[in-house]
Amino acid sequence: MRLNRLTAMESHHINVTPLIDVVMCLIVFFLLVGHIARQAAVRGVRVPVALHGKTMLDKSGQLIINVVPQASDVPGVAGRPRIEIWSQTVTFADLPALLTEYARRNPGLKLVLRADRSIPYRYIAPVLAACAQAGIGSVHFMARRPS
Repeated sequence: MRLNRLTAMESHHINVTPLIDVVMCLIVFFLLVGHIARQAAVRGVRVPVALHGKTMLDKSGQLIINVVPQASDVPGVAGRPRIEIWSQTVTFADLPALLTEYARRNPGLKLVLRADRSIPYRYIAPVLAACAQAGIGSVHFMARRPS
């Protein structure tokens, strides 16, 4: 009695379609994470140290405003800082209208203010006034834990 032998596969190539699907998903994932990380982490902003405070903030309905220091022409004197929202520079004059539009589109908007620890309060106050003018009642200050 003769045993039936398995016939060899006629196709000698590997199906790479599932591999391509996985690679495309990874590319999209890393692009999105990179965009979110770039929006949240602006170079040159050294947030202050806080001993007390909430450790976690829910990320939903959140808008991050970065107040970034700038150098001035006078040595040793800091220039007027710039405001960045979603990696775009916003002027102090345009901030109230922009925040009003964000608050209108997102009723439960939570604003997170990231300001460098070297920036004087006189540059933070207009941002807080613009938040109050826009009707944003939830403003959080980003800080880091002491090491």
